[in-house]
Amino acid sequence: MITLMMLLAGILSPYSGSAQVSDATPVQAVTTVQSADYEATPVFHTEVATPKLTASTAVYSTTDSVYDEQYSRLNGISLADTREDVLRIKGKPFHIVENELGDQEYQYQDVNIGFQDQWITYISVPAKVGTITLDGQKITLGRDEIRKALGKPDFSAEDGEGYTNGLSALKVFTDSQTGALRSVDIFDATSE
Repeated sequence: MITLMMLLAGILSPYSGSAQVSDATPVQAVTTVQSADYEATPVFHTEVATPKLTASTAVYSTTDSVYDEQYSRLNGISLADTREDVLRIKGKPFHIVENELGDQEYQYQDVNIGFQDQWITYISVPAKVGTITLDGQKITLGRDEIRKALGKPDFSAEDGEGYTNGLSALKVFTDSQTGALRSVDIFDATSE
């Protein structure tokens, strides 16, 4: 979306140059920017540009995931995974729920995964599961245990508290009446 807006505004041009690719270099998708002064921006929902400078242009690889940071993989699923990845990793869901907009939630025993088209919009672990595996670290589902593992929350809301790394966020949802933990979710922090 940002790339499209930049093209429309005339900041980017589809004719601004191309990457030099030798026979020894594997071919990969690239985006060329007219100046190396631009910051890398996400090209797609799950990809971010990594600078690779040439003499006159900045060429950015679109193969590096933006979710290689904290709060990116919950119970084996990453925000960068596609629907096909989820089916390969987790198998067929025991239940699929579809909302009025056509978005789907795949429900598994240990995790619920929200999709918009092929892209994951959230990963949610209900409290009844008892534990989460966050970026390879096993954590018991309790407010104290989560705070011990992750530290002081970055934000607080009526329905819980959470942590963010700027790209993705982890939120501990609680019942607003009782304070009981309801679920732990990760989602793209830039979309909320």
